[in-house]
This record gives sequence, structure tokens and C-alpha cells, in this order.
Amino acid sequence: MKKRVLIFTGIILIITVSLGIFGGIVIYKADRFEVRRVQNMAGAVISEYPQAESIFIDAAIDEAFKYEAEGADILSSYGYDEDMHVKDQYKTLIYVYSGMIILLFLLSLGAGYGIFVYISRNQKKREKLLLCMLDDCISGDFEFIDDEKNFELLEGSALLDSLMKLAGSLRLKTARLNEERDNTKTLVTDISHQLKTPISAMKVCFDMYLEADSDSEKKEFLDRSMTQMDKLESLTAALINISRLENNMISLNPEKVHLQRLLIDVVNTEYYKASVKNIEVEVEEFKDIELFIDKKWTVEAIANIVDNGIKYSPEGSRINIKVTKMFSFVRIEIEDQGIGIPKEDRNKIFLRFFRGDSDIVKGQDGSGVGLYLTRKILEEQGGTVSVKSGGEGSTFVVQIPL
Repeated sequence: MKKRVLIFTGIILIITVSLGIFGGIVIYKADRFEVRRVQNMAGAVISEYPQAESIFIDAAIDEAFKYEAEGADILSSYGYDEDMHVKDQYKTLIYVYSGMIILLFLLSLGAGYGIFVYISRNQKKREKLLLCMLDDCISGDFEFIDDEKNFELLEGSALLDSLMKLAGSLRLKTARLNEERDNTKTLVTDISHQLKTPISAMKVCFDMYLEADSDSEKKEFLDRSMTQMDKLESLTAALINISRLENNMISLNPEKVHLQRLLIDVVNTEYYKASVKNIEVEVEEFKDIELFIDKKWTVEAIANIVDNGIKYSPEGSRINIKVTKMFSFVRIEIEDQGIGIPKEDRNKIFLRFFRGDSDIVKGQDGSGVGLYLTRKILEEQGGTVSVKSGGEGSTFVVQIPL
């Protein structure tokens, strides 16, 4: 649009300048012609009547035109009036000049009308497109944001900028809402599946308890029921933590924490489970490091890794914790002597409710939420967790920013 207007303006400017130059030429020629005519008359009269020179010169430079009327009467008797000279000498130039002026007027009029029609139609297209884009926004369809044709037609529109900002914000919020909806749906499905197993087991135990004949059998089924209740309680607590983390309902409270003290708390948390299997949990000596993290949740995150190592390591084995201070983060390696993790499962173990397919894994109690919680807690604090594993044994690598 701007390009067309500039081209039209340039054409009008060129024509106007051309007319100005042409008009200047006409005036110059007329002036020269009149000067030559006066010179011709002066030569003819004064050469014959030298005594009339002063009279002729006075009349030539007289700006009051005292003899104009007498001269007009004399010349008109010979057919030389005011219009004859112009008509005869400059008729062609005047016609051309007049024609160019008329042409310029018609061109300006036509171009102006054309521009008006173009702007009017273009404005209607812009308004129609904006209305369509608003309708798309209302219906949740934001594909128009990525359509370059819209930017070409609405280039330079302040309304387009505002609309794009609105659409971008709505698209982002819609995507977040859809993600939250999908996460909630998946979470509800997973929770239902995870709760089903212990609840079903408890129901069976209670049914068997009611049908038991002896006190010893009743005690056995009560003990089994209590075991399932403990599992259910642990699973429920884990599910609540997952739900609260995923919905940002848990607020982490970073504080200055000494890493030595934090790892002591981790070892103390898992001490009983380790002692049952006679597993030694050892922290290699290191220079204490101060971190700015949430102590409670970070202890739980690392304890989940140690707990996982205890669960899948043989009796009498060892779990080693090594700390290395890097330039911008601290690296904590937790190495166990367990069953190892297949290559295809090394990324999956940090997914919610994932459990391996090996018989050893299936034979252990677990819900597949511990390592997922570890990942979420560390990521919320800018950290990471990964795993390395060969045929046997695994090394979990935790990185926490300094």
C-alpha cells in the first residue's frame, strides 16, 4: 500500500516539475520574442528618424505607458490587436500546456479515485480479517498467529500488534490449561490403578479373616492387612506429594544448608532399612559445602535414591556416597551394588509409576513414585538427576547448583 502511494506521488511530482519547466520555457520564449520585436522596431524607426531616438527610448522605458492608447489605435488600424500576437505565435505552446494541465488534473482525479477505492477495499479486507482472527481467538484456534499472509495484509497495524499479544497470551494459557487437564486426568487414572492393588489385597485379607477358624489364622490375616495398610498409607502420602508438587501446591523454602548435615540426615533416614539387610551406607569424606536449598525436600529426594539402592541390593553389600564440588554446582554420586538397570529403562525410571519388568523388581514392594519425586524435587530447585549402570550396580548422579 505504501509503495503504491509513493509511486503515484512520484509520478505526480515528475509531471508537475515537467509542467513547471515547460511553462518556464514558454515564458522565456515570449519574453525573448517581445525583446526582439522592440529591438526590430527601434532599429527600423531610429535608423530612418534619428531625431526620434530619445522619444522612442523614453517610450520604451516608460512604466506608466503614457502612449499606450495612441499606439493601440494606430496598430489596430493595421490589424494588430492585443490577442493576435499570442494566438499566432504561441497557439501551439498554449494548447500543449493546457492539454498537459488537463491531463494532470484527470490523472490526479483518476488516481485519487483509484487510491480511495483501493484503500476502502483494503480496509474492508483488514476489518474482515481482524474479525475472523477475533473469532478464532474466541474459539481457541490460534493457527493464524503463524500465518505470514496476515502480517502482510495488516502490516503496521497497532491493532494487529495488540491482537497478536492477546492471542499469544491466550494460546499459552490454553496450552497450560490443556496440559494441566491431561496431567490431572492421567494422575487420577494412575492413582486409581495404584490404590486398587492394596485395597483389593486388604479386602481379601479381611474376607479370609472372617472365614478363619483359629486365632492363629486370624492373626496372620490381620498382620497381612496391617502390612497392606502400611503400603496404602505410604502410597497415599507419596501420591499426595506428587499431586501437590505437580499443581504447585508445595512451596519450597530455600535456606542455607550444610551438605554434610544434610547427608547425615539422609543416612539416618535410611539406617533402619539398611541395617535389616546388613547394608553399609558410607559417605566419603569431603570438605563441607553450603547450599541454598529446601532441606526437608532435598533430604527426601536423596533418601529416595538410597532407599532404591537398599531395596535392590543384596544383603551385606555397600552403598557409597561421593561428593565433588564443581565450578557452578555440587555433584553427589550414590553408588550401589544392586541388580543394575537395563539401558532401555534408564530414562524411564524417573517417570511417574514406572517399574521395571524383571522378576526381582516385581518381587519387591514399590509404587514407582520415589524416583519420580526425586526428579521433580531437584528440578524445582534447578538441579538434575541421572543414572549410570553396567551389568550390576548403579550410580545415581545428583547435581545441585551452588
